[in-house]
Amino acid sequence: MVAKRIAFIIGGVALAGALLWSIRTGPLWVRESGTPMPPSSPASDTSATSSGEAKVVVSPGIDIDYEYATQTPAMPERETTLSASAPSLNRTIVIPASFSPADASLIKESIAKLVESIKKSPENGALWAEFGLKRKGIEDYEGAKEAYEYALKLMPNNAMVADSLGVIHGDYLKDYTKAVRYFRLAIDIDPSANYRYMRLFELYRYALKDNGKAKAILEEGLRAIPNEPSFQALLETVK
Repeated sequence: MVAKRIAFIIGGVALAGALLWSIRTGPLWVRESGTPMPPSSPASDTSATSSGEAKVVVSPGIDIDYEYATQTPAMPERETTLSASAPSLNRTIVIPASFSPADASLIKESIAKLVESIKKSPENGALWAEFGLKRKGIEDYEGAKEAYEYALKLMPNNAMVADSLGVIHGDYLKDYTKAVRYFRLAIDIDPSANYRYMRLFELYRYALKDNGKAKAILEEGLRAIPNEPSFQALLETVK
């Protein structure tokens, strides 16, 4: 009985010590990465790759943290000269009429801050990808395309940026040839995300009316992701 009481007391002391350590040093995901990150949500999931780098899986339509998704560390902020091939940072900001004055003001402020960050670190591809996302948010699809293209130039192995370019060309600019090219590139870079095959499938089937290629991309997806139920179900609808 005495031994049990002693064990109980020791266990309580250990638990209290662990709690105090956690409070002092911060949550586990902060201590390990050095950057505060919220726990995973149903819309996104993070896991470690074999090289120890973080991998991000994001559902379609979800805003992407491009910097966290980048396979290489973000460039440190430093004063450099903006490349002559970079898109203009002075492109006119036109806020859609559907936005409230308050929202329009916040968006302009957000874009202005991002522009200043890019000026300080113009070789940071993650910032350019974020700039593309901001431009897309105000329905400036040409501006978004330019920013995404430059981001991809700086981060040629970033599947998320390639996928974003596919969306811009396919859904908004209606340049289906380029949309196919960028969706294809995104799959080649990272064949593990099922929604990338779905994007290309929908483009082939509904925009290009090519059921043969639509079926082929689903079959390719099944080879990369065996037994994916959405691929199997859609294959039954393609003739």
